[in-house]
Amino acid sequence: MKSRSQTFDVVVIGGGLAGICAAISSARVGCHVALVQNRSVLGGNSSSEIRVWVGGASKHGINRYGRENGIMGELFVENQYRNPDGNPYLWDVLLLEKVRAEPNISLYLDTEVLQVEMKDEQTIQSVTGFVQGSETQLTFVSNYFIDCTGDGVVAFNAGADYHLGRESREAFGESLAPKVADQKLLGSSLFFYTKDVGHPVTFVKPFFARDITQTEIVKSRVIKKDDNGCAYWWIEWGGDHDIVHDNEMIRDELQAAVYGIWDYIKNSGNYDADNLTLEWVGSVVGKREYRRFLGDYVLRQQDIEEQTDFVDKVAFGGWSIDIHPASGMYTKEAGTEDSVPDGLYHIPLRSLYSRNIHNLFLAGRDISVSHVAFGSTRVMATCAIGGQAAGLAAAFAWSRGIMARDIYQNHLAEFQRVMLREDSAILGLGLTDSDDLMPQASVTASHSLTTINTYREDSRIYPLTKPVAFMFPVNPEVRAVDLMVDAQQAGNLQVSFYQTGKGQNYIPDKLLKTEHVTVAAQTHGWVTIPFVWRPDQPQNVFVKVTGEDHLNLRVSRQAFQGVLSFINEPVGELKQPKLHHFVRTSPILKWTNQTFNRENFVFRVDQTAAFTPEKVTNGYIRPFSGPNMWVAPVRNQPENVTFEWTKPQTIQEVRMILNDDLNEDLINLHHHRTAFPIMPELLKDFTVDYLTDQGWQTLANIQANRKRHVIIRLPEAIRTQRIRIRTLATNGSEQFSIVEVRAYSTIQTLRKGVDTHEGD
Repeated sequence: MKSRSQTFDVVVIGGGLAGICAAISSARVGCHVALVQNRSVLGGNSSSEIRVWVGGASKHGINRYGRENGIMGELFVENQYRNPDGNPYLWDVLLLEKVRAEPNISLYLDTEVLQVEMKDEQTIQSVTGFVQGSETQLTFVSNYFIDCTGDGVVAFNAGADYHLGRESREAFGESLAPKVADQKLLGSSLFFYTKDVGHPVTFVKPFFARDITQTEIVKSRVIKKDDNGCAYWWIEWGGDHDIVHDNEMIRDELQAAVYGIWDYIKNSGNYDADNLTLEWVGSVVGKREYRRFLGDYVLRQQDIEEQTDFVDKVAFGGWSIDIHPASGMYTKEAGTEDSVPDGLYHIPLRSLYSRNIHNLFLAGRDISVSHVAFGSTRVMATCAIGGQAAGLAAAFAWSRGIMARDIYQNHLAEFQRVMLREDSAILGLGLTDSDDLMPQASVTASHSLTTINTYREDSRIYPLTKPVAFMFPVNPEVRAVDLMVDAQQAGNLQVSFYQTGKGQNYIPDKLLKTEHVTVAAQTHGWVTIPFVWRPDQPQNVFVKVTGEDHLNLRVSRQAFQGVLSFINEPVGELKQPKLHHFVRTSPILKWTNQTFNRENFVFRVDQTAAFTPEKVTNGYIRPFSGPNMWVAPVRNQPENVTFEWTKPQTIQEVRMILNDDLNEDLINLHHHRTAFPIMPELLKDFTVDYLTDQGWQTLANIQANRKRHVIIRLPEAIRTQRIRIRTLATNGSEQFSIVEVRAYSTIQTLRKGVDTHEGD
């Protein structure tokens, strides 16, 4: 057997989405990274081997502005362009290409890490893996390791403190925890795909197929003949066993159940399934839970439900606390026990490293959370943005020769600035980067949106048969709201204005005022609703409208930046008691935007400062208490945003965060189909220009863009006192918009042994 050893700046073990994002984020800031994966494909549970759709903070569109940005967002947006039908093999190749495109990543597939060598009791020296196909033993030496294996293979063998099973209720004061701790876990799953071949197909069940009529499945679960893959998420078992050591037994039982369910669909006579056949059946189980390693903080139920605002926030989640019964599909209980927060919640850096192994970072399923909180953090897009945070943390530690805990204790603000520069998924943080030249410049625009008016000529009548709502940013104040109403008969409107609570929430929270307005007969136009409010700081306001059935509002078929509209239509999960039992609900479940996406009730607010050009230098890269972006009015003409300094600046790198509408819920596989291949709000064609003595010169001419994070690096720095961005076309939106612009005097990477950002 051959053996070889190599030293890396950072070693990432595990090639699921957490590991991919960890490796890419470390590599992009200058680290030489080894990404070690024990399978032939990347993607973990999302890969073609297992085919779980990538859920995340948006909770399939329930949470507003919940889609992840950063590397995970990049994957979502690019997959939408290349793979709108959710082909799992095209998802595989996208992940592989993204990793291989990074020159600083060395990828090792089919490499099972079996051994961890320690420098001392608190420091990993190396990990060793075996490549079966080439009979080669590989040793990876580094000062920084990231365990993204899901089961925590590296952390466990290094002696990292961990917990397995459910903590007691007393341990963290969690109402959803059992009174007494036990070893129960969430189970594993196995899926299948079907296909209509256009002619009758028989199915002879194998002898080991389970007769599901003798189980609780037919009574307690929902079987639909046209469902595929993760729509059968409830095909789950093994939580009463050891998920790792009993893996083969669990796989066999899941296979028996899959073929038993298929036999029931094909041969019970309850379904019109003659022309259906099996197209694919998984052979690798998708694991949900195993070891959770202890960091300096254990995220818990209260942090998710109360949306704790950690000083060291580095990622976020939004999936409900979604706890499945350990006995899985064979239980009489509902398939999940759900506790739903009012919006997105924060994940702290202290949950992404081991408390006792000083050079070990964690990302994915094995981070420092309680079993209850794990019910939310376990979904893959949340794992992925935690991976980006862990990857950047390891790179930051490498650049300064420090350990994981030192970042939190001594370098937190500086590290968070690096994260924001790299478009990491952090909520409500707008730190100014001391190396960024743009905050020193005055910012002007050819035009900025100063009026919110959602009217379009093709707006349609909307009968007010049930309550509706809309939301808009208040910055700095609102003095009245005009609502477009159509009424043949006289009637009465009741309009209630609510604060939305935390900056990341989009729900009716605290009632500010209710106005009763009489609508005259034969009204076909604007009705003014008096409402004066000047909050202490910019906020969104949620406006609820009710009235008699004969009153009509208007709806425009067009998205409007910073504006959302809602209907009072509960989400489908509330109507599925066999599958979902809710122990905490939220207004987000009842005021939905899912079926009303990219449409808006017609209303008007005369003055707003929510879209001024200064927003592109405020440090915020996501919506929070407002859109945090510059938006131009619809003029069907190019627009300019100009930055001017009091003296010339040296510039070698410009970074732009463009608007990719984080409210649009994207998916990698087959949960739903999104109609457009490219996010309409993204700038398609634009130039970045700089002023010289000879006039404006083009620094970069970008065409056919479909990216959110655009980085322009120059071979040689320029000197200028003005930079101009000229927006020429979007990918479909009528509004030009930009989230953030940064400029640096050098190329931005992390260099070992320095305390500030320096160029190559």
